[in-house]
Amino acid sequence: MLENSHVAPWSFGIRVLHWITFAALVAQLGIAFGWMGGMATMRWLPLHMSLGLTILCVVLIRLGWRAFAHAPRRQGARPLKRLSVLVHTSLYALILAVVITGWMAYRPMPMMPAARLFASMPVPLAPSLAKISAREFSIIHQGLVWALLAMVGLHLMAALTHATILRDGILSGMLFGRSKIKNNQVD
Repeated sequence: MLENSHVAPWSFGIRVLHWITFAALVAQLGIAFGWMGGMATMRWLPLHMSLGLTILCVVLIRLGWRAFAHAPRRQGARPLKRLSVLVHTSLYALILAVVITGWMAYRPMPMMPAARLFASMPVPLAPSLAKISAREFSIIHQGLVWALLAMVGLHLMAALTHATILRDGILSGMLFGRSKIKNNQVD
């Protein structure tokens, strides 16, 4: 536990982008595991793809932001810091891989209207790769979703560890922007 220490807060913009990403991923999971089955897939696929594009854009903005505004410095053991970098890098990479493989897997059936992003713009088709079929991309996409869920679970466990065991203010900093801990109480 940290006594009388200062934990630098995440910027408001990064926190907003984090929670937009979270909300869009939760919606994606609800659509993919709840409503996209059988013929219902055709109804929900445009929204699923639109949310995927939203996630892609938000993650690219987050990466651009992080290129210029680094994460707040944290106290702690060097192995934990390295593990944190590894988990966050893996989260970004998996999110991008899931979105890209989902796009590569999209191939409309003949006579099927093109999916439209947010009911406005047609979804451009991804380039075909002769060695990997759309079906194989779909299988890869599904596997990457499970890997992403595992990494999100690890991220969640780490956040809860920070809040309950380390009590270092990192979770409250991401939730509320609070930045100081005094006598084991978050301001």
